[in-house]
Amino acid sequence: METEIKLSPVEAAVASQVFADELLRPHLGDVRRSDMESTYYIDKYGILGKMKAGLRLRLENGEGVCCLKVSRRTEGSAKVREEYEVPAETIADGVVRLCALEALPDELRAVLEGAELAPVCGCSFTRTEADYDDGCLRFVLSYDIGEYIKGDLRAPLGEIEMELKAGSVEDLNALCDRLRAKYSLPVGLHGKYTTAMRLDRTETEGAGV
Repeated sequence: METEIKLSPVEAAVASQVFADELLRPHLGDVRRSDMESTYYIDKYGILGKMKAGLRLRLENGEGVCCLKVSRRTEGSAKVREEYEVPAETIADGVVRLCALEALPDELRAVLEGAELAPVCGCSFTRTEADYDDGCLRFVLSYDIGEYIKGDLRAPLGEIEMELKAGSVEDLNALCDRLRAKYSLPVGLHGKYTTAMRLDRTETEGAGV
């Protein structure tokens, strides 16, 4: 399971302040940076979407990773998802490897096996992250900056993530609430896939249609 809070949109200057904040800084490890290129896929009949599942292929510093996430519930500001991840250079290879996972539910395997997949959107960004550990609560704090992509459309991406590794989701929410109040940080209403998919809708709405 993945338990994660997304805060978006967040400007880079504000993210820098968050990383340096006295609530976090004493418990943060060394900063890491990665270049990410994600492409999201849907199946021909939209079954994955109806199951609240998202499929992506991501290059992380040039290394391919295929990931399937399934939304399960919300706890405070945190989203809880099932997450299945395998190394893969192509989406076809990723699907084969995902289907070979014993932990993958049979209903998801049945959809993936033989599915006709098409890329629909993506994002390109640089991730800055560090591990937080105060002895009771552990999470990965990250900031992504780049752009959402759908066809020829582009939009800026700026997002803080807090991914729980150990401890309670209540403590994660409490710490997040303090940061949100201090820096006026909005909870992200949508994930990267949904935000990228809405780009053409945003353009239409902006045109007053």
